Amino acid sequence: MNNEYKRVLYIDLSEESSEFKIHEDLFPYIGGIGISTRIMLDNLEDSPVILTAGPLCGYFPYVSKSNLLYINQNSLVELYGGGDIAGMMTMADIDAFVFKGQTEKYLGISIFEADVSIDSLDADSFQNSPASFSISDNGAFSLGYFSFGDIRGKNPFPKGGVSVTIESTDSLELKNYYDYERLYSKILDDYKMLTVEPRNNPSCFGCPIGCDKSKIGEEDLNVAILPRCLISCAYAESIYKDIPNVYACLNSVGYNYHHNELEALPSLVGDTRIKIDDILENRT
Repeated sequence: MNNEYKRVLYIDLSEESSEFKIHEDLFPYIGGIGISTRIMLDNLEDSPVILTAGPLCGYFPYVSKSNLLYINQNSLVELYGGGDIAGMMTMADIDAFVFKGQTEKYLGISIFEADVSIDSLDADSFQNSPASFSISDNGAFSLGYFSFGDIRGKNPFPKGGVSVTIESTDSLELKNYYDYERLYSKILDDYKMLTVEPRNNPSCFGCPIGCDKSKIGEEDLNVAILPRCLISCAYAESIYKDIPNVYACLNSVGYNYHHNELEALPSLVGDTRIKIDDILENRT
């Protein structure tokens, strides 16, 4: 866990190379769509594809999504998907992936601790791989089941594709186990606040619900900024937009965010988004 910075893995698809970078300036953006928008602003000239997790992913239920952000026809495409990619990113201490460049190959990216390998795959191996995340002309998925939604006509990789597999021996850290246990139980009991019903479908990482919506992706859906930075699913917005509740959750696992930082987050992310939109508009 990084309490003063965010750790980002940059993948250059053209060069088939990778580099971890530390970003102290991203810490106020919390995670999810917050750090996605700031990374996008800082790298607009490269038109990157950005995948982010949130600081509570893997720790608490109903907060298991990841954010996919990229540019299509001078507009931002903002998508969310479940599966295990966000939880695996948390365990591997990765806050974001930034994919730059293009490839006509199918590339498999494997991460173990600090080691990153990039290998070419044939089409069959790519399609049948149970990767934590994959994106190609067939769509964006986690584990081949959890979709990020229909990306036909707005696919950032019209040829080839990228899959990501993460292995980690690390366990999740806790600052205060008893506070965490109490908060976890409380949120677990708040399932009646969800706008979906429990079912027997595959569940996202750390979520016991297995709802009818687990397979499909989400677009923005006008969900509040704080849940989209954490990243909860849209159906748990009422739980994760409560600032005192979120503050306690973050503190229990070791993040020293303050109330005023959480309250300022919508303006911070909104202003960043406006800057991006202005630049993209002037491109046309």
